[in-house]
Amino acid sequence: MDLTTWLLGRTPARPLVAAVPGGTGARLAVEREIRVRGWVPALSPAEATMLVVAGAPDSATEAGVEAVWRQIPAPRARVDVADPGEVARALDRAERVLRSPEHQRDAGAETHQSGGGTHPADHDVGGRDLPGHGMGQMGEHGMGGGHGMSGHGAGGHDMTGHEMHMGGMEMPGGIGMADRAPDRDGLRLDRLTFRLGPVLAAWPEGLVLRVDLQGDVVQEATIERSPGSTAQFWETLGEIPRLAAWRLDSCARLLTLAGWDAAAITAARLRDDILAGERPSAAFARWARRVRRSRVLRWSLSGLGVLDGGDVRGRLLRWLDEAEADLRSPDRFPAHDPGPAAALPGLLTGAELASARLIIASLDPYPGGRP
Repeated sequence: MDLTTWLLGRTPARPLVAAVPGGTGARLAVEREIRVRGWVPALSPAEATMLVVAGAPDSATEAGVEAVWRQIPAPRARVDVADPGEVARALDRAERVLRSPEHQRDAGAETHQSGGGTHPADHDVGGRDLPGHGMGQMGEHGMGGGHGMSGHGAGGHDMTGHEMHMGGMEMPGGIGMADRAPDRDGLRLDRLTFRLGPVLAAWPEGLVLRVDLQGDVVQEATIERSPGSTAQFWETLGEIPRLAAWRLDSCARLLTLAGWDAAAITAARLRDDILAGERPSAAFARWARRVRRSRVLRWSLSGLGVLDGGDVRGRLLRWLDEAEADLRSPDRFPAHDPGPAAALPGLLTGAELASARLIIASLDPYPGGRP
């Protein structure tokens, strides 16, 4: 056994899950299998050793997937899985590729021939960190150690949109220059334009946003592509507490971005138990009680994304209430209410980038699905 083989055999599997429109079932199966195997999901290309594409991407989404793939350093493996029943075999294949010296040698040669795998149009902030997203110092729930917002930051959550068009000005290598514009205090500061999505960790499937940033503050946000609807998937699950499963899926996404990994993992496990036909009412009650009582969540989520129905924390608590009621007595699905998703650009204006990610997650902005 040579050194390369020995090192590849000890390379951790860190999958970055790229969920695409129509791939909700595949994504849920992938997330469950990753958890069962004890793998730690990656939240940025820089952390990843695998790219797992859940669903069948269209041409526009595939461009985003390719942009993310080029940012993942070697050794790496990519696998596409659209059938939930094929997830285990697909991840086995990806692991074999990751640990294969021949595959990694060929991949390294391809990357070298393509000039390092990065092209001028791909200069975004994926895989890089922007300062000032400091939720990573929180002590309660173990939110430090790079698992809070400062660890994921803008780079840690990919922001792998595909371009950085900054006023049309470019430096050598295709990297854009920032324009200057008045900020909210009247100062003239650099304004950078980024595209967020369609492939990000804990991100609505297919959503693409264009945001103007000054520092880490969103000055303007525009929806370039609306997210794909997942309502049909959840509505057709049959005689189970499907609303509870949907709300737990949303909770897992929001808690991941808030940096409370343990609570996010528990939410995903409870979701999967419900999808398997169980009713984990007692376990849900214990978990929900911890989430409701969290002082850190109260401090970090209150006052963000305020609508008539409340703020980010208020929407999280409403999800808990709806899930609890659905576990007791599964009822019909609620009426669709796309209004909050339509308010998304206005809610993001003036928010710090880390807060913007939380606002987006709290709306769960799927057309045809009530947040």
